[in-house]
Amino acid sequence: MSTMAQAIRAVLQDTPTGATRKQIREYIDARFPGQWKPGTLTAHLYGCQVNNTTAYRHHPSAEKFLFKADNDLFYIYDENTHGKNIWRLSDADAEVIDEEDIEQRVEASITYERDVEEHLIRNLGAIEKGLTFTARQERIEVGIVDILAQDSGGRRVVIELKVGEAKDAVIGQIARYLGWYARTDNQRPRGMVIASDFPDSIRYAAEAIPDLSLVSYRVQFSFNKVGVEGT
Repeated sequence: MSTMAQAIRAVLQDTPTGATRKQIREYIDARFPGQWKPGTLTAHLYGCQVNNTTAYRHHPSAEKFLFKADNDLFYIYDENTHGKNIWRLSDADAEVIDEEDIEQRVEASITYERDVEEHLIRNLGAIEKGLTFTARQERIEVGIVDILAQDSGGRRVVIELKVGEAKDAVIGQIARYLGWYARTDNQRPRGMVIASDFPDSIRYAAEAIPDLSLVSYRVQFSFNKVGVEGT
């Protein structure tokens, strides 16, 4: 019987150009139906990442063989391709955390990101009047685009969503997407990066890319008292 780690390796060996979380899950569900709980895959994709610093702390016993790129594709880690492992924590920093806790943390993060994306798609007009949704999670030659939209003038808008503060890598990511669509469409698209906050380094970098906007969001909660229905 294969282990989950072996099953993930099999997926990535069949897709050397990288695979998304969804593609890995679909492959495993098809080849090994009902063999593992859904959370087992989630925990492995988290705990087996070479370039996930917290995985060394939360899941120190897991074999580290996955590399997750900025475009959210997973690969089998290769030092010559992905660089020297600079993410490993020292033994003094290691902290063992229950696997169920890891699953809950990762699933909560995934759910939160999905909820933010859903809300954004339903409310594109609140970002810019006339902005309409055309596609989501669009796979192109240089990555997977979170959201594609069209502005009131019919121009393509490429949107990259980051839950939490944006990191420097997002500038290279959105620049790849804009360059690819400019060549494919023979018309330069607009770009948007949406995140909860942007450090100054990203604000300066965005100034150098024509038609790139930075948009921040804020999550608000409302609270209502509840009781037994009918009382």
